[in-house]
Amino acid sequence: MILVTGATGFVGSELICLLVKKNLNVVGLYRNEIQKNKTIHIIKSRLKKNTEKLKKIKWIKANLKDFSSLENAFLGIRKVYHCAALVSMAFKDRDRLILINQEGTSHIVNLCLKNNIKKLVFVSSIAALGNDKYENEIDESSSWDNETEKTPYSYSKYGAELEVWRGSEEGLPVVIINPGVILGNESPINIMFDSIKKGFNFFPAGSTGLVEIKDVVHLMYYLMESNIQNEQFILVAENWSYKKIYEMVLKKFNKKTTLYPLPKSILYSAWIIEKIISFFGLKKRFLTKAFIKGLYDSKKINGDKIKSKASFSYSPIDYFN
Repeated sequence: MILVTGATGFVGSELICLLVKKNLNVVGLYRNEIQKNKTIHIIKSRLKKNTEKLKKIKWIKANLKDFSSLENAFLGIRKVYHCAALVSMAFKDRDRLILINQEGTSHIVNLCLKNNIKKLVFVSSIAALGNDKYENEIDESSSWDNETEKTPYSYSKYGAELEVWRGSEEGLPVVIINPGVILGNESPINIMFDSIKKGFNFFPAGSTGLVEIKDVVHLMYYLMESNIQNEQFILVAENWSYKKIYEMVLKKFNKKTTLYPLPKSILYSAWIIEKIISFFGLKKRFLTKAFIKGLYDSKKINGDKIKSKASFSYSPIDYFN
């Protein structure tokens, strides 16, 4: 039996769809009924005429913060995909990020060890990668620089990775993946695309790595079933500037508007104003200096390592076509 945490999330639901298509029995963890029912509807639409495969999914209500609820979910489990996470770049969410992403992952690792799980595949993020200021490219060997400020999300996912590596040292076979921005119909990034479509035409000068959801879930399955263990893989098909992303969003929705570069100074001014307002307790902070800096970072993120290990080629980025 296979356990998928974050089963109602973007990656988790796509992964479950792939697994049941392969006739595998899956336990999917969820937190609320509304999201579960929405996910069942999405999976059903993906399966088309094979809706009987929905019976292969056993839904269990659990919370990463509640160890006892997770314990019950591990009964009969042999393989674990840990997809659940809180995704937020907001400073105000820093405590929740650590609690859910880092401590929640610690619970998962401990239960994997306790139940002699065959392998854990953990979904991390490119936000957790090292980003040494002296390097022009980021890959799996890039060192984590403690002197450079990071977003709360970055700290939480890096902390989660440390928990996974701890599990590895204690005998748990693991694989960590670090996807870039994942593209697909249900992707959370579509919220940002909607704002561009509605007229937000100021782009930051940096770039980011992109990958299609179909590649992510197929590689997760491959890495689980392979003999590969105790390794880490960046999943990035292409690096695009934010300007190009904005242009392609506008093209996708047949919108014509002039784009303008967003001066870094404006965001830094907003950050300072937010800090002052939050000091007086009038508003919780969202912006961080690290988040702003990341929007203007143009370092290439190298996702080539997986190609040699899996004899794999990334799908072209065609989401915008």
